[in-house]
Amino acid sequence: MPIPSTKARATYVELLRKDSGAQSERERSDGPSECPTDGVREDREIMDELLSMGMVREDTSSPSHFVAVEPGIVEARIGALLRSSALTMLEEARNLTDLLRPLIVDSRHTAGPQGSESIVRIQGKAAISAIVNESVQQSTSELFTAQPGGGRPKATLEQIRQQTAELLDRGVEVRTLYQHTAWHDGPTREYVTEMTSLGAQVRTLDEFFDRLIIVDRSMAFVPADTERDQAVIIREPAVVRFLTEVFERNWQRAKPFQGSRTPNESSHISAVLRETIIRCLIHGDSDNAIAKRIGLSTRAYATHLAKLKADLKAESRFQLGYRLGQLAGGGAAPEAGETAGV
Repeated sequence: MPIPSTKARATYVELLRKDSGAQSERERSDGPSECPTDGVREDREIMDELLSMGMVREDTSSPSHFVAVEPGIVEARIGALLRSSALTMLEEARNLTDLLRPLIVDSRHTAGPQGSESIVRIQGKAAISAIVNESVQQSTSELFTAQPGGGRPKATLEQIRQQTAELLDRGVEVRTLYQHTAWHDGPTREYVTEMTSLGAQVRTLDEFFDRLIIVDRSMAFVPADTERDQAVIIREPAVVRFLTEVFERNWQRAKPFQGSRTPNESSHISAVLRETIIRCLIHGDSDNAIAKRIGLSTRAYATHLAKLKADLKAESRFQLGYRLGQLAGGGAAPEAGETAGV
């Protein structure tokens, strides 16, 4: 369904204004205007365009004149046709993906690095998202993802929910790594509960790792900068194999996560986070670095830090570090609620 051309839109607006002016004149004179058609003579091609789209109609009293159709009616007609066309195009796109997927798989297995660039840099979040989504959608056997930062934004989870469900329905093995802090995020727990019920596997780690996406063990995506404005597509088999082995080693050390949590599991995760914070503080890491490592926002991390200060009766971060150093020298890490003195 074509969109009206610039000239056609301008003519339509002119007709509307003339019709409105003629209507006002009739109301003032309390009778029909001297111009019975309310229309204007226009270039025939433009009028044919407007007629074909139902935006004007011929004036029955003067066939050489035209009258604009009420805009609300035009919007309803054209809007419905455009929405129908959009749905048809989406269906055709899905059919095209299904048609070409076997050929894409064959090309990945038969074409070596010489058939396509081994490493390609992508710039811009929108471009990265579009290419990753397309590649993930074309996955046929395995999808491995490592998502740092704890819980994921609710809007992001809603965007990937249907795509993940479709992959699982096609028999694709989906495995995802989060950080332990995902256990404390409600939207992430709900998403994980739903996806694991469909066959996905999710685990969590107590340490920081960078974002990684591996598709069918033949293609990998990694960030190219800390701002996430650039990414790299890797097709070199040796590098993809190495990244897959890194993922597998982390997977073996990770804790299974199905969304729900028992009180014991919550206590265990909280204790692990606390121990990690203590180790980082003793090591001299900055607050921002620690928050990033354990997958917490700086605000959430500040809450944990404040509780640790209260437990050890430390009034400053310096005093906290000193007391933690003493405890570390004694070979024991402080438990929650412990009040060690100097």
